[in-house]
Amino acid sequence: MKKEIIIYTMDSCPYCKEIKDLLKEKKIKFTERNRAEFTGEWFRVVQLTGIPMFPTFTVDGEYFVPTRDFRNSNEAANIMEYMTSKEYKKWDIQTKIYEKLKTTGLNIHNQFVNLNKKDNDE
Repeated sequence: MKKEIIIYTMDSCPYCKEIKDLLKEKKIKFTERNRAEFTGEWFRVVQLTGIPMFPTFTVDGEYFVPTRDFRNSNEAANIMEYMTSKEYKKWDIQTKIYEKLKTTGLNIHNQFVNLNKKDNDE
């Protein structure tokens, strides 16, 4: 079964155009949902992720947001390419939550270390 990629975009977003062009070049099929046309759906995505950034995309029920999940168009395209490949294995929700919490804990720890370094440098 082929997984559907949905990309939420905005007309004035150059990053959105860059990702769409890259996906077309790589022949990765996607459905575009422009914010202006799919306002209610975009609002639900923002409520779910808590991050109103473009382009946000979803594959197989997972949402991917710039800066949180990818830093550039190539990373986003690689995620989409992998998640629609036969090699992709969807993890159970408990495992995913546990791993995300560990990552969040590490990120918080690193921020406190950075703050502590800054205070000691001053």
